[in-house]
Amino acid sequence: MKYKYKLVILLMATALIGGCRNVNLTEGIESFRAQDYRRAFIRLKPEAEKGQPDAQYAIGYMYYYGQGVIEDRRKAWFWINKAASLRQKDALAAVQILNQGTMEKRKIFESADLQHFPVHKDMY
Repeated sequence: MKYKYKLVILLMATALIGGCRNVNLTEGIESFRAQDYRRAFIRLKPEAEKGQPDAQYAIGYMYYYGQGVIEDRRKAWFWINKAASLRQKDALAAVQILNQGTMEKRKIFESADLQHFPVHKDMY
């Protein structure tokens, strides 16, 4: 009987911890869509550090354009590349564009197919 209680408590704790992670991701994406980039960065950075590819891509975007943070192309490349290594489709497209050597001349996200990223394409 004690085993069942421990199992129930463990399952509840796991669900609770997982729920907190989803709240950060959801609130971060909502803030990003609302163009509240500082709040989005605060919410998404921990998720990016935990390996969430959509959060990594968004953090890279914010660093690239200086949205909510000081513009830093090296950090942008780091996060976009991390997301691409996890097969995040928009990050893969951005890496391909960045590798063309046109980083200073065009927006890297302008021609990327952003349908897979949970942010509206018209924001770019």
